[in-house]
Amino acid sequence: MLVMSVTDLFLALPWLFLLITVRALLPLNVAPLTSVVITFALLGCLGWAGAARVVCADTRRLCASDFVLQARASGSNGFRLLARHLVPNLKPILLAQFWISIPIFILSETNLSILGLGVAEPLPSWGSLLRELESFSIVSAKPWQFAPLVLLIATVSCFHVAMQREEA
Repeated sequence: MLVMSVTDLFLALPWLFLLITVRALLPLNVAPLTSVVITFALLGCLGWAGAARVVCADTRRLCASDFVLQARASGSNGFRLLARHLVPNLKPILLAQFWISIPIFILSETNLSILGLGVAEPLPSWGSLLRELESFSIVSAKPWQFAPLVLLIATVSCFHVAMQREEA
């Protein structure tokens, strides 16, 4: 109940603003590899709540099912019940949440990097590539600079199309 209350708190807060605020409070002039670790650690620490809510709801549904009741009646202890019955049946939900989270994390990292809070230069990231699109006069002279934007849209769209096909 405490974990779900914390999850509700995380879901009530605007996730992107919280991510930007926390990242801005951390040191910005760090080594590029350290900035990658900080960025992705923050994405993981702050982006878990939605997936946790879905997995918890499905776990509750499974715990109330007949096959879990039968496993308990036949003497399965907690760990065996978890390992043999719950986790295999949660695998599709866990995979779906994983594939749904990837585009969200890609777009969040892009937003952080555009603001200069994400992956530090000279390491490439979507946001640092898109930062060059700020000046319209430069973009109109060099239209190939739209390539990162087109590729970002294609990448995120591919994840959504893959999820749609997996559901069907």
